[in-house]
Amino acid sequence: MSSFPKKFPTLDFSTQYGLALDESDNWIIVDLFAGGGGASTGMEMGLGRPVTLCVNHNPAAISMHAANHAHADHHQTDVWGVDPVEACRGRTVGYFHASPDCTHHSQAAGGQSRKKEIRDLGWVVLKWAGKVKPLVISMENVKQMQLWSPLVAKRCPQTGRVVKLDGTIAEPGERVPRQEQFLVPDKGKITGNALHRRKQRRKYQRHGSPVCRTWNHFVASLRSLGYHVEWRVSRACDDGAPTIRERLFLMARRDGHPIVWPEPSHAAEPKKGQLPFRTAAECIDWSDLGPSIWARKRKLVKSTNTRLAAGIERFVQNGRPFIVPVTHQGGVRIHSIDEPMRTVTAANRGELMLGSPLVTPFITEHANATHQRNMAANSPLRTICAQVKGGHFSLVAPIIVQANGGKNTTPARSVLSPFSTITSAGSQQQLATASLAKVASDLGLHISEELLACAIRVADFMLEHGTSQHQGRQLSIAEKLELVTVVLDGIKYLMVDICLRMLKPRELYRAQGFPETYNIDKGPEGRQLTITEQTHMVGNSVSPLQMARLSAANDPWKARQRLALCG
Repeated sequence: MSSFPKKFPTLDFSTQYGLALDESDNWIIVDLFAGGGGASTGMEMGLGRPVTLCVNHNPAAISMHAANHAHADHHQTDVWGVDPVEACRGRTVGYFHASPDCTHHSQAAGGQSRKKEIRDLGWVVLKWAGKVKPLVISMENVKQMQLWSPLVAKRCPQTGRVVKLDGTIAEPGERVPRQEQFLVPDKGKITGNALHRRKQRRKYQRHGSPVCRTWNHFVASLRSLGYHVEWRVSRACDDGAPTIRERLFLMARRDGHPIVWPEPSHAAEPKKGQLPFRTAAECIDWSDLGPSIWARKRKLVKSTNTRLAAGIERFVQNGRPFIVPVTHQGGVRIHSIDEPMRTVTAANRGELMLGSPLVTPFITEHANATHQRNMAANSPLRTICAQVKGGHFSLVAPIIVQANGGKNTTPARSVLSPFSTITSAGSQQQLATASLAKVASDLGLHISEELLACAIRVADFMLEHGTSQHQGRQLSIAEKLELVTVVLDGIKYLMVDICLRMLKPRELYRAQGFPETYNIDKGPEGRQLTITEQTHMVGNSVSPLQMARLSAANDPWKARQRLALCG
């Protein structure tokens, strides 16, 4: 009989393996303005290390962040309320990232007043740089932050007097408290009466133009602390995310290694070593096309209808799906699906909608009332029955409609292109679909009265909101059917419906470049995150893929290892 034990005890090496083999193993990663975790996810992907310390004031954001980064130390507080020395507990900060609030720098704010307290949040980076001296600092914001300048009171162009927050003009001689002034960035314009203009000229002669003054001061302050500083504007689609979200990235290093800007990994026309842009189409759940625009409780406004019609004319009748902005202001803008999607914003109800009239990613069945089937467009078509409904399989194609207005004047975008920028309003991307019933004459079948009525309804819609040359005169039934007939691969199709729905939060997170497994609907304590909170978080997030490539290129741990090997 053997005296050896049948089962050997297992040894726990976790403590031993947890010991730092190098000084740099104790360096930490800090994410300020952490939000829902876009930058943290990207840094963990790029650096291959967990984020250690996260700060954000929003409880919903902290909840989402904790659900996905439970290992991190979370501080739910104002960024100014954290003592860097106390929070870091003597550890060296290897990588520090900050994404200060961008709303009061962004051009999307239009004519709204700005707050100095919001615009000055970027200065907290200097607090951390001075107190704990991170080896590498990155900061993300809108590109307009490069124009960071002091705020001044907006003045009436006729009288030169101060404009108040409520839109009224100050009385002659009235002194308006700063908190009641309509504040705007100082662009160095000479305004006001003769005395005020002389004062402004003397001030600009002493200090220079106010445009970019604060930004230049911010950069100079970082350099005075021993950092080498560079910045660049880049798009998320260049780094593999299916959105064209464009952002300013500032990099600062004090470890003696150069700042590296990764070359684009994706392009519209890929060169050697590059991949084509990812598209909006791959982010969409095509099993849900949304309701018909004629079944909505609230009718669409005229501008949205006009954009839908413009997209159908430009893309569907030419055999391509498209993306249409549907804000209630601005011109007709539609975008090809063969490009990245536009920016997703945080506006209420969102800006981009998905719709479809042609080039469908799947085929849907209209004849079976009890169990409607959907199937891939590249799969064999199911049995075609010679019944009353005739061509009961409809070809469905995607359209994305943008609804935020602003300065974007591109008419339409294809859903095979990346998303536009995703913002914290979230639901700016919506899904619109147009069902196409196969013309019965091609199959020797009859068109049902139901489908005929639907096709004529679409034709009337196009006549009312489109730019058809037939507008203003009565058309016959045949002419109306011709108006909504599309030829695809030599086969004619009729448009019989137009559907529209908002894009879902998960679709927006895909477009932003988040992993499919990212938890977006529930916090670790079981708290359910609302749709509004989810879309707000993705709109405010940094694209993880963009952050991953930037942090990997400026990894202080690998730079130290390379120096040790070469030194």
